[in-house]
Amino acid sequence: MIGTRNIPSRTLATALLLIAVSAAYAQGAAETPAPVPAAAAATDLHLWLTGLAALQMAVILVLGNVLRTLSGPGGHWSKHFSGNGPRALMLAPLLLALASTAHAQEYVEHHNSMSDESLIWLLAAVNALLLVVLLYQIHLTYKLIHLLDVPTAIAAAPPARVKGPSFWARFTTKMTRQVPVAQEQDIVMHHEYDGIRELDNSLPPWWVWLFYGTIIWGVVYFVNVHVIKVWPDQDTEYRNEMAQAKADVDAYLATMADQVDENTMTQSTDPAMLAQGATIFAANCTPCHGTALEGKEGLGPNLTDDYWKHSGGAKDIFRVIKYGVPEKGMISWKSQLKPIEIAALTDFIMS
Repeated sequence: MIGTRNIPSRTLATALLLIAVSAAYAQGAAETPAPVPAAAAATDLHLWLTGLAALQMAVILVLGNVLRTLSGPGGHWSKHFSGNGPRALMLAPLLLALASTAHAQEYVEHHNSMSDESLIWLLAAVNALLLVVLLYQIHLTYKLIHLLDVPTAIAAAPPARVKGPSFWARFTTKMTRQVPVAQEQDIVMHHEYDGIRELDNSLPPWWVWLFYGTIIWGVVYFVNVHVIKVWPDQDTEYRNEMAQAKADVDAYLATMADQVDENTMTQSTDPAMLAQGATIFAANCTPCHGTALEGKEGLGPNLTDDYWKHSGGAKDIFRVIKYGVPEKGMISWKSQLKPIEIAALTDFIMS
């Protein structure tokens, strides 16, 4: 047997560093202010999944060095496991898991359950990928140990290896259960129609697995939505989405409030708008229109009766305030008041 070598200390240090980084990251996240219960549960799950990914990554790195030791100083296996390329490639899933958890921590304050759920699925996929790599390494370790147990004489003079089908060909055959053309006579069914005969092919495994997967997903969905009610049902999810959409629209309209003009002006009875209009009127309009909007002789007209010189709708009043009536002494206020302030003043006059 080939003598074993000590596992390089830099790989063990790398594995320990990965676990330390994950633990420090989880501790830093735990010291942050406590979010709402749902967000806290999602954050805890993110941290558990990230820690699991770090642990799997450490085991993968250690097994990689074991495989390089077992493969010996030369030959196909040594070349296969030499270099830092595969190890650097394996770091990608862990870095993706850490970045996803950091992204989840950043969005805890927004209480976005859909974003947390997506990140949980992403971290689960990363852990699944690392598990596949780990199982593959265990398989290779077992195979190498089995080869080392072969008698020395047979190992020194191995028989000529016959090149068989490629991995892709074997994979396609297993996934489709395709019968070779030369053997199709064995599965021909004993009936025909118009010269056409049918083959008794089996369902492809990928189709069967997909069908079983839909059944499993249906059971998981039913239990989580209708039994333990961890996930919201469609009606609740629709109402939540509509409420969020309304909040988004209101926030957008709030940013566009200053874009009002004489064409988009609509009367409002909002107490806050009326109070703002009253303040603006008291500060700018009382010298000509009086403190009670009663008007002053020779200056401004009465604004409390039903008679208007320039129409009396909200859009007309907005236009008069904005552009003024220079020939009658009414100045333009568009350079002194913001559009939203002119709208508030209009609402106050209309009230």
